[in-house]
Amino acid sequence: MTVLMRSLCLIIFLMFVPGAAIAQETADSTQPANEISQARDALIKILEDPDTRAALIKQLSQDQQPSDDASGQTGAQSEPATATPDEANESFVLRVGEYTRKLADEVGIFLDRAGHSLNGLILILKGDIPIKWDRVQTVFVQVAAVLIAAYLAFWSGQLVARKAYAGLALKARYGGGLMRTSILILSTLIDGITVAIGLGVGYFVALLAYGGFAAGVTIQESLALNAFFITGMANVALRFVFAPRRPELRLLPFDDENALYWYTRLRLYMYWNNFGIFLLVPVSNVAVSFVLGNALRFLIVLSGMIYLMVLIVRNRVRVREGTQGYAETLQSTLAQRALSNLGKLWHVGALGYIIAIFVVWVTRPFDATTIILRATVLSIVTIMAGMALSLIVTRAIKGGIRLPDDLNAKLPALQHRLNAFVPRLLRLVRFFVFVATVLLLFEVWGLFSILNWLSSETGSRLINSYGSAFLVILVGFAIWLALMSWVDLRLQSRRGHIVTARERTLFQLFRNAATVVILVMTVLLGLSEIGIDIGPLIAGAGVVGLAISFGAQTLVKDIITGAFIQIENAINQGDVVTVAGITGTVEGITVRSVRIRDLNGTTHIIPFSSVDMVSNFMRGFSYHVALIGVSYDTDIADAKEAMQEAFRRLKATDYGSKIYEDLEMHGVTNFGASSIDIRARIKTTPGDQWSVGRAYNEFVKQVFDERSIEIPFPQVTYHAATPAYAQDDVPKVTQAKATNKPKPVADDAPADDGDR
Repeated sequence: MTVLMRSLCLIIFLMFVPGAAIAQETADSTQPANEISQARDALIKILEDPDTRAALIKQLSQDQQPSDDASGQTGAQSEPATATPDEANESFVLRVGEYTRKLADEVGIFLDRAGHSLNGLILILKGDIPIKWDRVQTVFVQVAAVLIAAYLAFWSGQLVARKAYAGLALKARYGGGLMRTSILILSTLIDGITVAIGLGVGYFVALLAYGGFAAGVTIQESLALNAFFITGMANVALRFVFAPRRPELRLLPFDDENALYWYTRLRLYMYWNNFGIFLLVPVSNVAVSFVLGNALRFLIVLSGMIYLMVLIVRNRVRVREGTQGYAETLQSTLAQRALSNLGKLWHVGALGYIIAIFVVWVTRPFDATTIILRATVLSIVTIMAGMALSLIVTRAIKGGIRLPDDLNAKLPALQHRLNAFVPRLLRLVRFFVFVATVLLLFEVWGLFSILNWLSSETGSRLINSYGSAFLVILVGFAIWLALMSWVDLRLQSRRGHIVTARERTLFQLFRNAATVVILVMTVLLGLSEIGIDIGPLIAGAGVVGLAISFGAQTLVKDIITGAFIQIENAINQGDVVTVAGITGTVEGITVRSVRIRDLNGTTHIIPFSSVDMVSNFMRGFSYHVALIGVSYDTDIADAKEAMQEAFRRLKATDYGSKIYEDLEMHGVTNFGASSIDIRARIKTTPGDQWSVGRAYNEFVKQVFDERSIEIPFPQVTYHAATPAYAQDDVPKVTQAKATNKPKPVADDAPADDGDR
């Protein structure tokens, strides 16, 4: 059986993996050649014998069954499945561990290369690698000759250019911003021309010094001139930024002391770094050994990094205070905030940039220049683009949305709604811009490949899910905003259309209900897009709703009763009604209650479940019922005429537009204890019956006074009688007065015969 299985494996191996078989055959060439031949002969014999062949097939079938099961399980496992929390946590821990392992490996590689670079310098110091001093001397003379010639030509050009600088500085001092910028650009071009002149003179001297034009320029001379040109152009860029000793051309807010300080120290770094990297290291590689050049590269970059880091740390407070002082002079609050934040964090970005450059120089020494230049340019572009977008978004957040005046007149609430939502959305966009800027910087410097992550399955799934959720939120907001705008249009009075209180109430209820529905649907769909199963949420909401319906039957009754009250148009906002024994003006209606303010100013919130009857004083028209009482000796006809006169005077005033018909006289309705009641009724517009009634009462009083019609009021008459036993005690003076009373005059009138 062993020979059988070995032969079978050999056949399968040769059929499906020919390349591996060839490699295996090469690796196992030491095995006896007859072993393979014996296995082949054994397999031929087995296949020729029917019984043995049947036994082989049976054995293969038994051996295949577990494999099939295993493959089935593997296939089942390959299907997407929802990871449990433990599996997710384990996967996250594994990813973190893998990342830290890679980070540790990178640190180890970095330290190993740094040690390797320093090890080469140690070998040279020990004498293990000899130095050819004659060659070093020759190279030094060639380099010194071309550099001296180039700098002499450059300084000569600068002396000539300074005469032109004086006139340009005078024009810039009395010119505007455009003039200053133009003169600064022109001065920069002149500086660049002087550098180019020095470069040309250096090449000319290099051609004449050794072998003439036929010999050409040596590699050492070319490296020296390249270092001269790069350093010169870097100094031109520094003079463009800081403009030392030329304050009239300076664009940035530096004083003379700070401008000269930063220019001199950065220029010193430029000379050290550029001549070290672009001249000393290549010359060492050519003249001495590559080991020396590698060591010098590491020391130059390390010392330059330490120099810049010390410079940044020592001046971080100085720069922050200067930046904040300049920010206070700006008029824009946005610019002040951005500049202040930049002053607080500038040293962090500068230190990170320097460390990144150092790491690139150590790990990628051969293409470090290309990588650093490319990464620097892309970083500047990325940061400027991110800052520009952030400033634009921040300005939009601060200024808000401004709609045209005609649109504001039609939809006065639209601008408020947009400003309530859009600034929050823009803050989220600003955060995304910041995150995207940081991630792109990581991509530029090779710390994290955001593009590869986005193209991966996890990144694409995450972007698609959260992007879809964000799109759902935007669509939900757009639908809500469109519905609210439509409701606002319907609630506006137009020519030929007056919005009734019922329409206003129903549309407000529709607005509230639509807001709740859209909010719930948007949240559920958003959660569904990010991968959260909303089925249990919907089921749970149904169970909660059922429980609430049983436990809050009064609330359900409030809502149902309120819905029918609104459908029947029984109550509208602004109506004067009597509900549950409370009379007042309706200030608000919700799905479950009505808010009423009575005559005393007290607010009553009445749930609809307690409303069994609604009395509305403002439906179609109203009546003022005037019940006027007159004395019993008043002529009823005169009283009615006086009431008509009062009505005519009332109708001649501004209240006439609120009266529908003539005075409806009902006549005498009651005989009271001290008055006869006469009733009349005035038909008015809804809600004006009280003001019309008060004005009518004033006119009735005025007319009654003019016509001496008495309006009775309760009166009491007291009669005092003197007792008989008190007659003797009456004073004599009183009796005399009573005796001396004048006698009545005789009535000469004829006797009443009963006819009159």
